[in-house]
Amino acid sequence: MAQARAATGTPDGTGGRGDLDRLLRPASVAVIGASARPGFPARALANLVEHGYDGDVYPVNPNYDELAGRRCYPSLAAIGAPVDLALIAVPAAALDSVVAECAAAGVGAGVVFSSGFAELGADGRAAQERFTAIARDGGMRLLGPNCMGVIHQAGGATGTLVASFTASVATGLGTPSGAAYAGQSGAIGGAVIGMARERGIGLTAWASTGNEADLTAVELGAALIEDDAVRVLATYLETIPDGAAWSRLTSRARELGKPVIVLRSGRSEPGRRAAASHTGAMVRGDAAFELVCARDGVIAVDDVDELVDAMEMVLSGRRPAGPRIAVLTSSGGSGAIACDRLDAAGLTLADLRPETRTELAALIPAYGSAANPVDVTAQLFNQGDEAFAAVCRPLLADDRVDGVMIVLTTIIGSRADRLAEVVARVAAESPKPVGVVWEAALADTWHAREILRAAGVPVTTSVPRYVESLRRLLPPQSRVPSPPPPAFPGAAVAAGMRLPAVVTEARGAAVLDALGVARPEGELVTSAEEAVAVAARLGGAVALKISAPAITHKTDVGGVRVGVDARDPAAVAAAYREVSAAPARAAGRTDAAGGGADGAAEGVLVQRMAGPGMELLVGVRGERDGYPAVLTVGIGGVATEIYADTASLLAPASVPEIVGALRGLRGWALLDGHRGAARADVDAAAAAVAAVGAYAARLGGALEELEINPLLVHPRGATAADLLIRFTER
Repeated sequence: MAQARAATGTPDGTGGRGDLDRLLRPASVAVIGASARPGFPARALANLVEHGYDGDVYPVNPNYDELAGRRCYPSLAAIGAPVDLALIAVPAAALDSVVAECAAAGVGAGVVFSSGFAELGADGRAAQERFTAIARDGGMRLLGPNCMGVIHQAGGATGTLVASFTASVATGLGTPSGAAYAGQSGAIGGAVIGMARERGIGLTAWASTGNEADLTAVELGAALIEDDAVRVLATYLETIPDGAAWSRLTSRARELGKPVIVLRSGRSEPGRRAAASHTGAMVRGDAAFELVCARDGVIAVDDVDELVDAMEMVLSGRRPAGPRIAVLTSSGGSGAIACDRLDAAGLTLADLRPETRTELAALIPAYGSAANPVDVTAQLFNQGDEAFAAVCRPLLADDRVDGVMIVLTTIIGSRADRLAEVVARVAAESPKPVGVVWEAALADTWHAREILRAAGVPVTTSVPRYVESLRRLLPPQSRVPSPPPPAFPGAAVAAGMRLPAVVTEARGAAVLDALGVARPEGELVTSAEEAVAVAARLGGAVALKISAPAITHKTDVGGVRVGVDARDPAAVAAAYREVSAAPARAAGRTDAAGGGADGAAEGVLVQRMAGPGMELLVGVRGERDGYPAVLTVGIGGVATEIYADTASLLAPASVPEIVGALRGLRGWALLDGHRGAARADVDAAAAAVAAVGAYAARLGGALEELEINPLLVHPRGATAADLLIRFTER
């Protein structure tokens, strides 16, 4: 047994709540509930001992004198020495007393393998919260419960820590590669260990966080990326994490140049309720999470295979600088498939330089192809192994090529081994990524694949899978600072704070005015006589709209009349009566269109008609769960959901960013002067959107949602022709 060591952490040996060193690099570990009987307590002790942990190990169980060749203690107090980490494998009913004993003894961290808590319902959650509070009061961090523990192969003086009962380490951990994993699921985490090791990737660190009563995968990930031995972090999430914590992790990882790979389940929303506004119906609940990921270059994957693919490519040290890919193949058919998949993924076939094509033409058979995709034909391989190397080099040297994908078919056995050695050597000569798709039986090419993987050359059997890996590893968009969004008068916030929880267009006019967003002149009336008088004052054509907080989609219940002649009192009065009856027509309706009949009507808004313009939707979902507000722009009007042509940004957003989002819409041509029409004033529209985004960011969590639909974009200027604001409970 190693000599006793002082516990690490804070000077008093108790450890701070922000200090994870005693979890990841403990000088001593107690296994509470250790046993000789088969099961996870025995496996946890065996893993700790068998994988080279060199710190002090203390089995704790009053029923044994010795376990795994070590003295077994009847209690934690009987150890008589500091303990950094406790692995807790006791029945759920004993957790309160065990955690209290650990906290009293100054244990810095605990891994709770035991299950039977929040995953079982309300009673289990209450029990989980109870022992977590005991740990918190004692300054002790907890991993779990219902977890598989932690592994750390960069433990320093105490060697490799396997504080886990996972069976995935039975055949070894593999040489540490710089890859770390933290995820909620132990089973998926175990799969990552095995699948990564199969490709020669030994995980430097690994953690299964289970119910996350205290420590989360995000907090562990944030600690792991600060480790000099970690080069890439992979994580599996079952819920959207706290936005502030996730943003800190992703921003810091990008600052350190350490890619984050995320696999997330629970993304579908089949049961999502219909939202009252268009924005609510069209913006997913995970939009802010995905926008933060995009901002910081997080690599999103869809399954464990793709997670390991991405890990392998990142660790190779060669990511494509851009989307231009050269395809080198021995099969014309495979080359054609590669072209299709590249196009579908938004990548491009590199346009080879003329001198590159000339050089290639001199190297390959006349019936091959020197154009991209480059078809060397099977005949080239009869010319010796170096013939293939000679073809690879001009492609890698071409500055129009960002990466080379080699697609091989029937080359197997010893011939495959020799070719793999050639590819490995050529790939090492260039900083550009080189990957191999080997469309052949694994048994016939296994050794060749091992040669490539040992050289850091990714190899798979599937063109689509490799293309998706390339797409995911494209560099994130450059974060060149954009001009800041416009400031707005403090009066905008003040105006909003004086308004009710649900704000109609009529009541929200003060907010638009304070933001500098143009709106049609109008007035709220409560009688036909007032409507006639206001219409006469406005002149020309007018619009009449019901103003009722409960009616969010006014057109659907006959709550809007447009183009009414202000000079015709009878027409104005008739329009008033029709529009003011909308709440009665909506009575009993609870769908998103009508919004129900709850809430009294404020009256009817009589407005001067705005000039013609392209209709845009502008929506904001307010800050929530630590994530910034999400600003959405798209093709608007009554058919917004039909077109579903929107783009989202994090608020606040600058005018150039918003113009870029508008350019990405399928309907951009309608703004840009389609078929000779006047070009819409996109800059004015973007300025209005930026003002709304700045307002939302300033309100923070006080704003639930805001929608302008439509924002009419004219050849000169833009006008908000409707408005809805919902504030959170105050």
